[in-house]
Amino acid sequence: MLAPYRVKVTRIAYGLPMGGDIEYADEVTLGKALEGRRELP
Repeated sequence: MLAPYRVKVTRIAYGLPMGGDIEYADEVTLGKALEGRRELP
């Protein structure tokens, strides 16, 4: 569905709980979560 738009879809890495609010995550946790993200097929 998104293929024509060349959108990269990734899964955030571990570190943020499901349903957790990003506003309450510290800088290190956010950095690690983004660093370890994986591309979805």
